[in-house]
Amino acid sequence: MDASKALRGLGALVAGSDPAERTAALVSTAATGASFMPGLLARDGRDQAVATGLVAATEYGLVVTSQSVSVAIARHLVGDDGSASARARRFAVQAGAGLVLAAAGALVEKAVPPRHGERVRRAAVRTLGRRTFRVGLSGVAVSALASADARTDGRHGGLRALSASAGLVAGTALAATQIRRFRADDEHEAARLAPATDPLTGSTGDDTAPATVPLPPLARSLALGAAVNVGLQSFAALEGLFARSVSAGVRRVAPGAGRTAGAVGHAVALGATVAGAYAAVEYALRTAEAGGAAIDAAYTSPPTGANVSGGPASSIEWPSLSREGVRFVNMALTSKDIAEVTGVPQDRVREPVRAFAGLASAPTVDARVDLVMRDLEQLGAFERSVICVASPTGTGYVNYVAVETLEYLTRGDCATVALQYSLRPSFLSLDRVAMGREQNRALLHALTWRLRGIPEDRRPRLVGFGESLGAHTLQDAFLHEGVRGLQRVGMDRALFVGTPAGSAWARQWRLDPEHDDPDGQAVEVASWEQWRAQDDERRAAQRYVLLSHDEDPITKFDVALAVQQPSWLGPVDERPDGVSRRSHWYPLVSFVLTLVDLKNATASVPGVFVARGHDYRADLARMVAAAYGLDVADDELERIEHALRTREAAWAERRLVAEQLHRAREAVQRQLDGWGTAPAAP
Repeated sequence: MDASKALRGLGALVAGSDPAERTAALVSTAATGASFMPGLLARDGRDQAVATGLVAATEYGLVVTSQSVSVAIARHLVGDDGSASARARRFAVQAGAGLVLAAAGALVEKAVPPRHGERVRRAAVRTLGRRTFRVGLSGVAVSALASADARTDGRHGGLRALSASAGLVAGTALAATQIRRFRADDEHEAARLAPATDPLTGSTGDDTAPATVPLPPLARSLALGAAVNVGLQSFAALEGLFARSVSAGVRRVAPGAGRTAGAVGHAVALGATVAGAYAAVEYALRTAEAGGAAIDAAYTSPPTGANVSGGPASSIEWPSLSREGVRFVNMALTSKDIAEVTGVPQDRVREPVRAFAGLASAPTVDARVDLVMRDLEQLGAFERSVICVASPTGTGYVNYVAVETLEYLTRGDCATVALQYSLRPSFLSLDRVAMGREQNRALLHALTWRLRGIPEDRRPRLVGFGESLGAHTLQDAFLHEGVRGLQRVGMDRALFVGTPAGSAWARQWRLDPEHDDPDGQAVEVASWEQWRAQDDERRAAQRYVLLSHDEDPITKFDVALAVQQPSWLGPVDERPDGVSRRSHWYPLVSFVLTLVDLKNATASVPGVFVARGHDYRADLARMVAAAYGLDVADDELERIEHALRTREAAWAERRLVAEQLHRAREAVQRQLDGWGTAPAAP
C-alpha cells in the first residue's frame, strides 16, 4: 500500500491530478521522443534541449486546452457532489465526449485528403482533425482509468496508482522506444550517406558530399530540455498567477463582476505579455539596425577607386552605404588582382564597376533608384559587357564569392549594382520584403529602358543574382509572371542561391512549371555536380538557375510546416539525398526542429568553403560560370577558387585586427579619461 501511495503521489505531482493534465503529460512526454528525430542539420545538446523543451511545453499547453472541452462538457452534464460515484460518472462522460471528438476528428481527416498544391487552410483542417483524433483517444484512455479508479473509491491501491501514472509511464515508454530506434538507425544512415572512396587514392573526392546527421547526447539533452520545459511552464504559471491576482482585484472593486473578472484578468495578462514581447522585438530591431549602419573599423576612409560607389567619381556619400555597402565597394577587385589570378595581361583587363545605394543614401525608393542609376552612368557601367543586378540579403550583404567570380571570369568587363532595403539580418527583415521587391522592380524598369537605348551590338548583357532573402526579393519582382517576367525585362541569365521557402515566385514555378516555364529555361539543383549530370540539350536551354541544398533549412522552413506535410518529407524513395530517411512529418515537432536548424544553417569559417546548409561558397564559382554561360578552363577555375578563399580569409583577418585595435584604443582612452590625463604623443 505504501508503494502504491508513493507511486500515486509521484504520478499526481508530475502528471497532474486531473485527466486533462494527465492526457497532456502522456502526449507531451511521447512527443519528447519524436523531438530526437534527425533534422536537416546536426544539433548539439543545447539545440536539442531547446527543441525538446519547446515541443514538450507546447504540446502540454495545446492538449490541456483542447481537453478542457471534454472537461467542460462533462461538468455541464454531470453534477459533482463530491461523491465517488459522481466523479466516476463525470470521468465516464468525459471519456465519452473525448470519444465523440476523436471520431469527429477522424471523419474530418478522412474527408479532407491531401491534394497537390492545396491551400494551407485545407491542410490545417486535415491536421486539426488528425490531432483531435489522436489526442482524443489518449484522453479517452486516461479518463476511463480515472473513472474506474473513482468507482472503487480509491480502495484498490494498484488501480489508483495506475490511474495517476499510466499516462506518464506510457508516454515515457513511447519516447524511449523512438529514441532507441533513432539511435539504432544512426550507423546505417551514416553508411548510406558516406561518399564512395577512390580505391587508388583513398580519397572520397567530394568534400561536400552529404553527411549523416548525428544525434545529440541523450542524457544532457533530456536534462536541459526538462529545464527549458520547466522554464516555459513556470512562465505559464506566473501568467496564471498574475491573471488570478488581477481578477481578484476586479472582484474587490466590482463585486458583481462574477465570471467576467476572470476574463479581464487573462486579458490584462495577455496584454502585458504582448506588450513585453513587442518591446523586446523593438529593442532587438533597433540593436540590429544600429549594427547594420555602423562602419567597420577597417574602413575609416572612402574608397579611392574611380569605379565604385562612394569613390571620387560617385555621387553617393560612402558613409550612407552602411556596413555591408562599405565592405562591398572596398572589396572590389582591381585589374591587377584579376590579371594575377587569371594570367591575362593587365592591359587586357578592365576595372570592374560596383554600384551600391544604402537606405541612408536617399529617403525614398525612387530617389535611391535615381541615385544608383546616376552612379552607373558616372562609373562607366553601360560601357561594360555584363551588368549584374544583385539583390542583397537583409543586412545589405552581397556574396563576395559570386561577385568576384564574375569579375574574374569577365576580366573586369562587368558592373554589379545593388540596392539596400534593410539593415537587419534576414530573419528580422521579413517585413522589408515588399520594399526590396518594389526597389528591384523600379531598378529593373529603369535599367530596361536605359539598355534599350544602347545599340544592340554594344548593349551589355543583363544578369541577376540573389542569395537567401535577396533571391526572394528579386524573384518576387516577377511575381505571377513566371519566367516570362525575367524575359520581359531582358534578363539574359540569373542565379538564385538558397531561395527561401517563402518565395511566392519559386513556389508558383514549382507547382506549375508547364505554365510558368513552358520552354524549361529554369532549373533547381542541389549542386554543380547535379547540374552537370543533366544532358547537354537540357543544360543548353537553362538560363535561370536555382541552387538549393537539400539540407538547407532556409529553403524549407515555412509556417505551413506546422500544419502541412512538405514534399521533402514525403515518401522515403522520393526524398532529396540530403534529407534523412529516418525523419517523419509530425506537425509541431518538424516545425520546431526545422526552426532550430535555421540557427546552424549559416555557420561558416572565413576562407573555408563548404557546400552544406545555407553555405554555398564551395559550389559558387562553378555555378556562376555555368549559370551565366561563361567559359572557364579547369586550371583557371582552381586558381580563382584558391584566390577567393585567400581573399576572404585575409579580409576577415583585416576586419578582426582593426576591430580589436579599435576596442583597445577605446579601452585605453576610457582609462586615461578616468585618470584625468591625456594620451602621450606618439
